[in-house]
Amino acid sequence: MKTIKNAVLAGVLAMSMAAYADGPQAMFGVSYTWGGEIGGGNLGISVKVISSREKNNVIGAAGVSYYPWAPVNKFGADIGAGYLFEDFAITGGWDFIQSDWMVSAGYVNTIEDDDGDHTPSSGNPPSEEEPESPGEGEGETPSPGDGGEGPA
Repeated sequence: MKTIKNAVLAGVLAMSMAAYADGPQAMFGVSYTWGGEIGGGNLGISVKVISSREKNNVIGAAGVSYYPWAPVNKFGADIGAGYLFEDFAITGGWDFIQSDWMVSAGYVNTIEDDDGDHTPSSGNPPSEEEPESPGEGEGETPSPGDGGEGPA
């Protein structure tokens, strides 16, 4: 029963971490435990909630796994941290039901990081024509009517 309480607490903690980020996202993938108290490593199918959708970020993760080839306990609940690449995440953490360290990798629908470099530095789109500065024309002298000093 203590393991279930720890798993629930871990899930609540992960969800609260996600509330401070740009929004939680789901990850679907595979997981692997080293064996822990049960012995022997297990390969499983994993679903996680991660703390961010922005690629190239460190993330928090909480999830559940199903280990179809496990001899005794076929389910897991974990909490951990990892790194989010473009459409792909790798996490590591502790599986409370399997009582073991685990790693996982899977697909995530990522978004571009919002660091403000999507527009030109001035914030205005570049103009198509640059205004001609005075004196750039070939042999032109300003006429008296345009505010310049012309011949007297």
